[in-house]
Amino acid sequence: MNDIDLLADEPLAHKLIKKWSWLYFFMIITAPVAYFVRVIISNKLGIDDVGLFYSVLWLIWLLSIYHDLGLTESLQYFLPKYRIEKKFSHFKSVIIITLIAQVTIWILVALAIYFGSNRLALHHFRSPEAGHVIRILCWYFIGINFLTVFNSIYISFQDAIASSLTDFFRSYGILAFTLIFWLSNTLTTTTFTIARISWLGIALLVSSIIFFKKYRYTLKLGSLTFEKTLIKTQLKYAFRVFLWANVGTLLWQVDQQLIVNFLGPLQAGYYANFFSLVGMYSVIVLPILSLVFPIVTELITKAHYEKFATFQSILYKYFSVFALSIGWLFFAFGPEIASVLFGTKFMYSGQLLMYIWPFLIFNVLTSINYGILAWFGKVKQRVIVIWRALLVNVVANIIFILGLWWWLMWAVIALILWWLVLRGLSFRIVNKHQAISFERKFLRKNLLIIWAISIVYYFLKSHFLVLSNGYRFENIWYLAIAIVVYYWVISLVNLWSIKWLLREIKIIRKG
Repeated sequence: MNDIDLLADEPLAHKLIKKWSWLYFFMIITAPVAYFVRVIISNKLGIDDVGLFYSVLWLIWLLSIYHDLGLTESLQYFLPKYRIEKKFSHFKSVIIITLIAQVTIWILVALAIYFGSNRLALHHFRSPEAGHVIRILCWYFIGINFLTVFNSIYISFQDAIASSLTDFFRSYGILAFTLIFWLSNTLTTTTFTIARISWLGIALLVSSIIFFKKYRYTLKLGSLTFEKTLIKTQLKYAFRVFLWANVGTLLWQVDQQLIVNFLGPLQAGYYANFFSLVGMYSVIVLPILSLVFPIVTELITKAHYEKFATFQSILYKYFSVFALSIGWLFFAFGPEIASVLFGTKFMYSGQLLMYIWPFLIFNVLTSINYGILAWFGKVKQRVIVIWRALLVNVVANIIFILGLWWWLMWAVIALILWWLVLRGLSFRIVNKHQAISFERKFLRKNLLIIWAISIVYYFLKSHFLVLSNGYRFENIWYLAIAIVVYYWVISLVNLWSIKWLLREIKIIRKG
């Protein structure tokens, strides 16, 4: 029996426990790195420099959707199915077709960005320095296509280690080059851009070695075919994903681009670090969802709908509490968290957190909803939902930022409206295909305890935290202790539920 047979029949509990353990191991050692890098540049560079760099970087990410054409997620959807169904020729062919299409597109996109860099710098970012940053980041398109294809294969085999190693070397590659420029006192916007792009070569080398050692044989099992039905099926799914990704990236980017264009790099700097703090929850959520995608595809392919229903219930139940806990921490320590990480000059970024905390749960649950729609292959519905959300977001930004008065807080309000629309529309669609159940008693109990601890922290924090750069190390220790106590109490309150979760995993394993 070969590796493909073994992986296809691997017990679900083994995947949930062993592979998630590897995911969280890599998460623990890589997640702090991104924030450590941001801490370095936020303290070394000016607020407007930080705003300029991340505005350019996010524009590059926005344009990067055209190198993909939705084919990456299409791979992640079809490869597990072809592997389980032992359609090895299909497995091989979709990989080759994807590479041919992506390599062609990235050349065109990279050239367009390079030759249009000066125009973007002058007319959009209003800074000549932005041109240098844009031209350096064009190299992003050189290797990213191969990395995404390799990673799709690893995800298809639910290889948590291989899929995590790329991110590991990405994070530490950026950190290493950032430290070199920082310690040599040469850290500028341009040199930091070089540090951000240098990881590509390292990650591509590591990923290539892994692929040729572990998965090169998969391309020998079948024959290359360009069947019209195969190509049409993949491209049809990919096109719908592309439309969704296009709008999804626009939703994520539109606020930052409007802010840098109309309010300037200074306000863009505040918003960039605010948005990075909002995304802290994704450090835990996204690794799970990335591995859940192929697992649930397998469950649906094998018609294990009862296991899927149990699995979905677990995701909603525990991530709801997690989102509430993060949101209330933002309420209690928003300015303090921003000041500790980025310096007191970014305290305003933390103050913005205090407005968004009640709505974080909607963003987390929307991520789960979109994952479920992907597992069922409901790409068209995702596109419709996100187009409607984009319309609401753009109109809200135009009315709030331009129509009322030029105030950064209105961009935060537009972000909240976006979350509410996405949550409401996606929930309605998911609930039709697989009824969503909430344990209201469980949520109320946790909301009460989270609310109580957060209120206590809010009124007592001035007795042990000092908003001054001179007390940052002391503040880090006090915040760490407060957060540990916070989650220790939550865990004690949910001790019975944790035991239930372990029992459910055992039941799934026996099934």
